[in-house]
Amino acid sequence: MRPRALRGIAVSNGDVGYRGRDRKRFFIIHNPNAGRSARLLFHETVLRLKNSGATVDILDTTRHGQGTEASAQAARSGNFDVIAAAGGDGTVHDVAEGLIGHPVPLGIIPMGTGNVFAREVGLTQPAHRIARTLLEGKIRTIPVGQVNGRPFLFVVGIGFDAEAVRLFESEGTRSYGQVGFVWPVLRALRSYEDKPLKVTTVDCVQEAQWVLVTRIKRYAGNLILARDADLHDTHLHLLCLRGNGMLNRAHQLAALALGVIDRDPAVHAETVEWVRIEGDPRVPVQVDGEILGQLPLSIGLHSDRLKIIFPWPQ
Repeated sequence: MRPRALRGIAVSNGDVGYRGRDRKRFFIIHNPNAGRSARLLFHETVLRLKNSGATVDILDTTRHGQGTEASAQAARSGNFDVIAAAGGDGTVHDVAEGLIGHPVPLGIIPMGTGNVFAREVGLTQPAHRIARTLLEGKIRTIPVGQVNGRPFLFVVGIGFDAEAVRLFESEGTRSYGQVGFVWPVLRALRSYEDKPLKVTTVDCVQEAQWVLVTRIKRYAGNLILARDADLHDTHLHLLCLRGNGMLNRAHQLAALALGVIDRDPAVHAETVEWVRIEGDPRVPVQVDGEILGQLPLSIGLHSDRLKIIFPWPQ
């Protein structure tokens, strides 16, 4: 069935009911490429919403960017109280991009491999908790990052980790869940050739071989990348990882796994409002866990903000 939001219904400029008891109209943008357990979670969550008296329209996404177009159109229609992303971080990124600056909040049904952003928000399974959050959770407005004029939610990686993401996407290991990321990381350790990156902030210019810019604490599942980061903060956390070679990178990965990456002497960490990264345009770039963009990059804060539903208590 074609969703009502895509039928050309007139736009409403009014608010659409954001108290939990008023949330009855849901538009869910769903990535159908999920495993059996994720599909069961999705169907149970939708059933619980419907059992609460909600109406639910669902759109399956088949390509990158489709969720952005659909969420923006659904938000403009005025027909929905919540636009939800049912998928992984890539799906959440796409849906959020279409909602930035709109009064309609983003909801999340976490169905991906890492669900990094959902973890940061505090949203975890099972289905009854997700449904209750969508219906009754607290709406908060958060700042959003911007890379070369395009919004991002939580992280930009340039170099090694982007190469691992590229291999993860191209080698078909996604179906194995988080375990499926191990082989791409090992492949990247063996084969990726570090290239110098020029990193410019307001305070200094430096060189690194791997750069991460994040707005959240967690990284690649539940690893701690920037312990002082906060979604509500208006700063970016920059990590410049220096050095070449497999042993150096393995040492940094071990420090990341132990939650002490910021204490590694080969890692420079600082809080910034803006950063520019230059280098060989062939260096891979990942944005919110998807291969997107190309050097040079200008990273800062977006001028608009995003409304998002957080679980209780927050």
